Amino acid sequence: MKYASCLFIFLCTAPVLAQPATRGAFVEGISNEHSSFAVRVDVDRADRVYAKDDLLHVTVESSEDGYLYLFYRDAAGNVSVLFPNRFRKNNFIRKNENVTVPAPGSNFRIRMDAPFGTELLKAVVTKKPLTYIDTAAFIGANLTPVDDAAGKFFKSSFEKTTPDWAEHQVWIQTVASRTGGTMDGGKRFAVVIGISNYKDNVNLHNLGICHMDAEKTAEIFSKYCHVEKNNVRILTNENATLANIRKVVQEELPRLTKPGDTVFLFWSGHGGQTPDKKREFLVPYDGAGNDIEGTMLMDETFGRWIQELDGRKVLIVLDACYSGGQANDAKTPAKLLDNIQTEWQPFRFAFTRLALAKDIGQKDAAVIASSNSQEVSYVRKEKDLSVFTYYMVNSIEEAQNPLTHVQLYDIVKPQVTDYVERNFAGQPQPRQTVVMQDDMTEPLVLNP
Repeated sequence: MKYASCLFIFLCTAPVLAQPATRGAFVEGISNEHSSFAVRVDVDRADRVYAKDDLLHVTVESSEDGYLYLFYRDAAGNVSVLFPNRFRKNNFIRKNENVTVPAPGSNFRIRMDAPFGTELLKAVVTKKPLTYIDTAAFIGANLTPVDDAAGKFFKSSFEKTTPDWAEHQVWIQTVASRTGGTMDGGKRFAVVIGISNYKDNVNLHNLGICHMDAEKTAEIFSKYCHVEKNNVRILTNENATLANIRKVVQEELPRLTKPGDTVFLFWSGHGGQTPDKKREFLVPYDGAGNDIEGTMLMDETFGRWIQELDGRKVLIVLDACYSGGQANDAKTPAKLLDNIQTEWQPFRFAFTRLALAKDIGQKDAAVIASSNSQEVSYVRKEKDLSVFTYYMVNSIEEAQNPLTHVQLYDIVKPQVTDYVERNFAGQPQPRQTVVMQDDMTEPLVLNP
């Protein structure tokens, strides 16, 4: 099956926080993008900015039972283990258990002091204990420093462990004084991805229209949605490789944005489902039909990237179809993607992983998809844009008042359905139903 989708990434840009290149870099290097479960670490200030003498409180939650290792890297690059500790000597935690550090009732405090700068909290949960890590070394103190040799051993241990494991990290900023020490919020940044032509033209037929979806979307958001042109990233065709998409979404966005900012993701291109129908993926320019795991943007990987934007408002827009039929003027998939699902449901890419993240406390994320999982997403007969993208950009362009993402969905959904029913009545699947999963705490205004 084929579908097209466009990733909008509106990101509110913030000052780039210099990340210290120190021996403590091993903590940031612990990463697993393919976990079957999710972990979330959070702090008690929404802006994640702490002044001298402020107290830091950390919470960790996992969607599965496991063994928690909580690291703290200060502005000088020194790393300590915060959990387990002398107040919680057993590092086994239950699924959905809210673990707080320092523990309530303990005489342990984390009080901010110099040196000030960018600091990191990293939570790692493993399904089985790391038997080659001696946790007894951590249970005699409030926090235990990790030297360079131990840091390398920790990193190697996580990389070599066979049980499934998951991780999440949070950057915080420490300042000498709160006056002038916080950053302005509400900035926007856009990443727009559209792929019409593919390197693997044997398994993936070219689409012709998706780069135009991306270009028009970038124009509309620069003109009407207060996204400065130098804050727009456009990746189309051969520039939309998996490496380039990773660089923008997984590396640049968390660094350029901060809590309180807004991120919009818009994607137009192929997508598909693994043969067991349990996992979904989007297809970058260099995606290979004979190497799905190694070359595609898998659902769990994308969800892990989005989790790094915790604290921001994130709107993901996928103009994509995942359908069992081939149809003229439809963005249908190549033979690689030909699978028919037996149950009606929205296309699940991003839905499932973000729902999991929501279960452990991540909020302010929404997904709008151009069709459900048994429908194709059509290209307009006028060959100017995809049907969904056309009505989406027109709605924003013609709005006389502030337009929220919920209002956009309500306006576009019947317009898309009506156009497809009128123009593709003779096709095997003459219907396209826009769907949304909305976990925003309040409606997101697109054109403030």
